Parts: sequence; structure tokens; C-alpha cells
Amino acid sequence: MQIKIDFLCRDSILAAPLVLDLVLFSDYAKRANMRGTQEWLSFYFKSPMTAQGLYPEHDLFIQLMKLKNTLRFHNGDDLITHLGNEYYD
Repeated sequence: MQIKIDFLCRDSILAAPLVLDLVLFSDYAKRANMRGTQEWLSFYFKSPMTAQGLYPEHDLFIQLMKLKNTLRFHNGDDLITHLGNEYYD
């Protein structure tokens, strides 16, 4: 299988890795039977989409945490919470 992408803009060198990440994560979501709006991919978009009735999150760090936590959840790892509870266990 081959993917051919033609960018006609000057910043295509910077955009190509982002597009490839989106293609890989979209394939991952399909294989994991994730359907509907993929809010965890909002890290890659200027205007993120959400499910009906939810407020879109524009904070880059929260978007990155959603991305990491989604991948950790499907991998069976502990989620990142930043609550500080791990110091008291």
C-alpha cells in the first residue's frame, strides 16, 4: 500500500509529519473499533470537533493529555491524572 500526498504550499515540509500521524492514528482508531468523532485527535486541529453538546477544548496541553491517555487506555497502561495520588499509595 502507498500513500501519496501532494502539498502545494510552502510549509509542506512541516505539515507532512502531522498528516502522517493523523493517518496512522485514524487507522489505529478504525482497528480499535472507535466510531464517531475522535476528540482525542483534537491536538492536531486548529478547530477541534466534539460530540453534540460538548464544549471543544482549545488548551494544547489538555489536548495532548487526551491523546496520551487514549493511547494509554487502549494499551492497558495507567492513565495520567496529575492528581498527585501516586505519592500516597
